[in-house]
Amino acid sequence: MNYYNYFTEIEEHFVRRRGKHLFVSPMDWSLIATWRDSGVPLHVVLRGIDRAMDTFFAKQPRSDSKVSTLFYCHASVMEEYARHMESHLGEEPSASTAPSAPEPAGDSGGPDRNTMLEFLNAKKSEIKSLSGKLSAREGTSEGIDRCVQRLEEIIRDLEEDRQVDLEALDRDLAILDETVVGVLRPLLAPEQIAAWEQEARKELKIYRKKLPRETYNKILENFLRTRIHRHFAVGELSLFHM
Repeated sequence: MNYYNYFTEIEEHFVRRRGKHLFVSPMDWSLIATWRDSGVPLHVVLRGIDRAMDTFFAKQPRSDSKVSTLFYCHASVMEEYARHMESHLGEEPSASTAPSAPEPAGDSGGPDRNTMLEFLNAKKSEIKSLSGKLSAREGTSEGIDRCVQRLEEIIRDLEEDRQVDLEALDRDLAILDETVVGVLRPLLAPEQIAAWEQEARKELKIYRKKLPRETYNKILENFLRTRIHRHFAVGELSLFHM
């Protein structure tokens, strides 16, 4: 299974099991990001979705009964993850126990070098364009420029065919993404952030009692990060979004 398709594989599997096409909501994507950040392997998520949907259709045999959100599957996904971790308790970390860990470049299921270069160059252009848009904002250009410089170093390493640790690379990109979001977030009006938070809390209201506080806060934060990325038209720096 190609872990770099983490988001699309989950979306497509959920829609397929649901039995009718559905546009997965931004909040659902934030939930997927939370599973990813928590280290839940792709195959475990898919198994959890299957278990949740099997239970739903057993209780709701009518053909017009549909699950409208991935949040319905969250408990089953986390139960499957707990079983997965328990079954590997005491083992050395390996491909079977690792979360959605990147695979070596060029291996089956992993991204090839040209695909990564195309992705990274596109992200570099998006972030670089922010420098011009935000040049008048004091203190913004320095953080953006550092991100661009680091991306250029990563791109040069790939172009020179140096050995790349993709797991380390994705951690590096996550740090750069945090920097970008940290620069952009203060530029937004407090009212805008408050409106997004209200939107998220409204959507999460019926699930709040079922979600651990840490998970709830993580989903909320992922939702806000997605909104910030979209507002400034810059994609998330992560190999999982290639």
